[in-house]
Amino acid sequence: MSKKARLLVLDDEPNIVEVLIARLEAMGYAAQGFTNPTKALDALKNENFGVLLTDLKMPEMDGMKVLREAKNIDPDVEVIIFTAYGSIESAVQAIKHGAYDYIVKPFEPMELMTKIEKAIEKRDLRQRVRFLEQEVGDRIEHQIFAESPSMKRVLSLARQVSATDTNILILGDSGTGKELIARMLHYGSKRKDQKLVVMDCGATPPTLLEAELFGYLKGSYTGAIKDKKGIIEEADGGTLFLDEIGNISPEMQTRLLRVLESGEFRRVGELDQRTVNIRVIAATNADLIAKVRDGQFREDLYYRLKVITINLPPLRQRKEDIPGLVQIFLTEFSNKTGKRIVGITNDAMDLMKSYDWPGNVRELKNVIESAVVLCKQDTIIAEEIRHSIGQTVTNENPIDDEGLNPLEAKEKAMVIDALKKAGWVQKDAARLLGISGRVMHYKIKKYNIKPLQ
Repeated sequence: MSKKARLLVLDDEPNIVEVLIARLEAMGYAAQGFTNPTKALDALKNENFGVLLTDLKMPEMDGMKVLREAKNIDPDVEVIIFTAYGSIESAVQAIKHGAYDYIVKPFEPMELMTKIEKAIEKRDLRQRVRFLEQEVGDRIEHQIFAESPSMKRVLSLARQVSATDTNILILGDSGTGKELIARMLHYGSKRKDQKLVVMDCGATPPTLLEAELFGYLKGSYTGAIKDKKGIIEEADGGTLFLDEIGNISPEMQTRLLRVLESGEFRRVGELDQRTVNIRVIAATNADLIAKVRDGQFREDLYYRLKVITINLPPLRQRKEDIPGLVQIFLTEFSNKTGKRIVGITNDAMDLMKSYDWPGNVRELKNVIESAVVLCKQDTIIAEEIRHSIGQTVTNENPIDDEGLNPLEAKEKAMVIDALKKAGWVQKDAARLLGISGRVMHYKIKKYNIKPLQ
């Protein structure tokens, strides 16, 4: 129980206010009482109160208006309504308009204390959640380090549009941080108290995508042993992030367009329409304009998705950000490994600035993790970076017969080896490599790896 929360008491009968203040103080609360609604609301404007206890029927201003005014002043204040037995229906209406609870006069002191305790718990929980969400949002933005002009423009645009309900399309190479930007957009929006649901359209087989997105009814197909809510329905009220949107089939494009236009959808095997209220953020590393031109992607869906477009530059075009990102990842992996890594040599930093980073920020993060593990002293040296990015002698990036640099050739061989060991089951191969199924799917596509190669 939080006895630090102060209570505000309002009743037009002075003796009731006096008795309540005495009882609340005896329970350990700090309380202030008023018989005039305007003075009580003025006190709420100037001081912090956790709970407002107010009578429903008062001559100058009724409890419903006090409730509305109080919530306008402090949305976090919890309101408990005092009511006579004959006005319970009005008290219930007050709850629908934001009151926490009501209590019928005359009431027992312990009943009132229980309601106050629960109201304070609810207020404290809401404030903790808001604090954690803000912390998450700050941490996400901290990871999107921006010293380069191109990334500063990206963050400026993201901050500008995050509070809107506009659909947003994020474009950029794999590993540039599209999901981080999507999370930043969500936690900066009015939907931040609701879910952010992530759907990787690239890693989900087309045959399963419909069921994953829209859900299904029991018996709608073999294996559907119970009703299942889809990703779209899970995101109701919040944000739906559709990664690798360029991979969905024409049929799924049509169904998704309907959701964007009307908010309506059907579960697989269902006749009745359902409705949702979602904001859609989509991302892809594909050239959607080319897909539209070639008839592979619906033009109307493309324009529905790209009300606002955010283009993420590859790391090779924002090398001013490398030192800051390196420091972020050094701190993260030093803490994880328990090693005290104080920094990185100039030669090592120059090596990273000269490298092309085909895997972008994701690759940089992996390289720093590897270098921290390999580091023998308290400072990372060039050789440890060179080993981590697959370079052995020079800073040059020679290309093999398949057009791959040494790091890519090594990575392709590791992916093929893992797939062979896993019997070409992608999720099992991903587990062997310690990567997500989405990353494994991307690697297979990137290197054009075929079974029995």
